[in-house]
Amino acid sequence: MPSISHVFHRLWQPRRGLFWLMLGFSALSSFMVGFLQLNDPPMGIRLVVSLFALANSLIGWWLTVRLWRETDPNRSASPLVSNADR
Repeated sequence: MPSISHVFHRLWQPRRGLFWLMLGFSALSSFMVGFLQLNDPPMGIRLVVSLFALANSLIGWWLTVRLWRETDPNRSASPLVSNADR
């Protein structure tokens, strides 16, 4: 079982753009939910902002999974890409 620091370093990669996209989408969905909780917008606006918040959280989750899989040390390289092409 990997250590907590190993797990943390697989996700905390501030030099990768994917990391910042993940944080951005997650933060944006949190702000949208906060807006809905603090304000009482009309039903149409509430529905649209809720759908955007849900879409942003799903995209953030997808980016997290992608970042996690791309940094897996046990993952074999793609057979279509040779080591010379990297």
